[in-house]
Amino acid sequence: MAELLFSAVTTAFMMVRLFRGPWGRNPQYLAAAICGAVVAALVLHAVWPAMDDSFVVGGITGIAGSWGAMALFDKALGAM
Repeated sequence: MAELLFSAVTTAFMMVRLFRGPWGRNPQYLAAAICGAVVAALVLHAVWPAMDDSFVVGGITGIAGSWGAMALFDKALGAM
């Protein structure tokens, strides 16, 4: 589980850097992306615990969770 969370959170950092720019100027997106990645990793662990050791699935989980959280954050602010 620890490897899955580490992979998801580091992928969230990369997603914010790629899509929103520097972390210092966008800490709200970084927080949303980290929360989304952690929630996605916990949901994956609850639904499919056998994939906890997969680095690829952790990356995909981080991408999906962080992108989804940033999209929800934009939608909540009306920026989209």
